[in-house]
Amino acid sequence: MYTMGMKDRALNEHYQQIIGDTSPWTVSEVRLDVERLVNEVKLALKPDTVWACPQCKARMHIKEWRTRRWRHLDSCQFKTVLEAAVPLVECAEHGAQTVQVPWAEGSSRFTLFFERFAIQVLEACPAARAGELLRISWDEADGIKQRAVRRGLGRRQLDGLEHVCVDEKAVGRGQDYVTLVTGVIAGKPHVLYVGDGRDEAALNGFWAWLGPDACARIKAVSMDMGQPYQNSVRRYCKNAELIFDPFHLMKMLNKAVDEVRRQEVVKGTGAEKSALKQTRQMWLWGEENLPDRHAARFEALKASTLKTARAWRLKELWRTFKRCLDVDDAYAFFHKWYVLAMQSKLAPVKKVARTFKAHLAGIVSIFKHGFCNALAEGVNSRIQLLMQKSCGYRNRERLKTDILFHFGGLAMNPFAVQ
Repeated sequence: MYTMGMKDRALNEHYQQIIGDTSPWTVSEVRLDVERLVNEVKLALKPDTVWACPQCKARMHIKEWRTRRWRHLDSCQFKTVLEAAVPLVECAEHGAQTVQVPWAEGSSRFTLFFERFAIQVLEACPAARAGELLRISWDEADGIKQRAVRRGLGRRQLDGLEHVCVDEKAVGRGQDYVTLVTGVIAGKPHVLYVGDGRDEAALNGFWAWLGPDACARIKAVSMDMGQPYQNSVRRYCKNAELIFDPFHLMKMLNKAVDEVRRQEVVKGTGAEKSALKQTRQMWLWGEENLPDRHAARFEALKASTLKTARAWRLKELWRTFKRCLDVDDAYAFFHKWYVLAMQSKLAPVKKVARTFKAHLAGIVSIFKHGFCNALAEGVNSRIQLLMQKSCGYRNRERLKTDILFHFGGLAMNPFAVQ
């Protein structure tokens, strides 16, 4: 190892400029280890430093010293490490506390400059690859992300939030879900909250975090028809209207069409069974999305007297609901469609029609507020891609951190203006 001491004043001053303001510490020694490619920078505390209690402003005495090390940005491909003795000070009234150094945050073993750079790398590539580039462990990379998310959540301002989307996301096998709350920040959709499960308590946590004043300003919440989410909104957001997402409405109708098809395959005549063979996916596609190879066959099927064809026509008619001009037009459309659905004598379709009627106010409110869960579905797709790239998550908290880190729109830069 080649050691440079206090006599290399110019070198010390050079590294002081690289590190930035470290007052009341100053660079006292720079040690270069050529074999390990490590650059160690020692910082010494000014001897006349006086510590005042942050609560009562009384002078505190030094109880003991603790030597700590922090990883800094590399210089000339050398890993740079800061080392300093940090005092544990004590106030007669408020007890002992460790002095906070100006170049790092809390108990982090990385400088603020390093964390800022690491956040940029972690945003651009998976944690494993980022760890290789930064020469840090996977757990260290995860710690940087956790601190970044906490920092961003602490700075987040949601005073103007009036509309949110609530959706569930499957994150594992079986009934393993998280609840996602999405809102628009600076014109872009971002995840505001990630809750465990898909029950009422999962969404209650968001309203409790948001606070009663902000909840009172919420005008509309878009979601599916799950009763737990409805109960949560009605409990915390008294002024909010529910918007039932069109995507989930179509999903219910597609399920009804498929149920009619399955019943007809079981109970239909031989000719009907033959006609419906290998047609499941055709009835679920939108007509404009049907592959050309099925066009001729489906043209005959949709015009037939099959019960499945009747169900499909009602489903396709509902797709034109989005063309309604306003709430009144939507009510008029629904009542006409409802009569046709109830006259169809198709039990699965009639069941869906009754469900729609029971939730009609939330179905037509999309024309009042002009937004739906399309925002959340787009974010959902990106989260799915993140999970695939990461080969899944065994730790739920790390998944929640990653979702907020990548899709939360948070101000995570340690030097960002709060």
